[in-house]
Amino acid sequence: MRIGKIKKKDPNNMTILEHIEELRIRLLWIVGGIFVGLALTIGHSQQIIDIIITPLKQALPHGSKIIFTGVTEAFWVRLEAALIAAIVLTIPFTFYQIWLFIAPGLKDNEKRLAFPFVFAFSFFFISGVAFAYKVVLPLGFKFLLHYGGKELSAMPTIRQYMYLFLKMVTAFGVVFELPVVTFVLARLGLVSGKDLLKKFDYALLVIFIVAAILTPPDVFTQFLMATPLVLLYILSVIIAYMFSTKKTKDKEE
Repeated sequence: MRIGKIKKKDPNNMTILEHIEELRIRLLWIVGGIFVGLALTIGHSQQIIDIIITPLKQALPHGSKIIFTGVTEAFWVRLEAALIAAIVLTIPFTFYQIWLFIAPGLKDNEKRLAFPFVFAFSFFFISGVAFAYKVVLPLGFKFLLHYGGKELSAMPTIRQYMYLFLKMVTAFGVVFELPVVTFVLARLGLVSGKDLLKKFDYALLVIFIVAAILTPPDVFTQFLMATPLVLLYILSVIIAYMFSTKKTKDKEE
């Protein structure tokens, strides 16, 4: 049976169902990519766990250990560790699929930004993950475990830690995307540097609310998230000033 050439549809004439179908295809590619990554990481799950628990191990008082309390807990934790590594490993592929979803609605000159788009999103996400792993988690654990005193022994469970680890690195990875998202919105004419600067006080309030929601309930860890977020917002203001479209600038005038 001969298969004809698939014609590219004009995104302006696509129905909602066709957009949903395109989104479904991209999500399937993303999930497929993660499964391929999982096949590569599952055999190294113990080494991955050793890397993941390093910030906690370094902060634990002498004699304390990380434990598991369920019969199947260790098995599932190893699988989760391999899955986390697979997701991080396939981040460039994931962002490329996101690009393919939005690219049909862009102009020809904007489509050439595919590589910078994928690189920038991947770079900032991984930077956020690295910042959480190298700075926030070690300092946060040293601060939090200090409250145990000599009378109490810290015995965190591996599942509890994995949940906290995943929550923190994901949160930092996402919020570090702020400059890239600002660049896209500025090019689309939806935001400008002047607007962002005017709303700086509101942004500070939102930043500290977000930090309070995404981090453990202590002021120190919340401050560790809020500080880079404020710096990223300032960077976003500069980016918006540099890359705002003519249409946005005309509106400001």
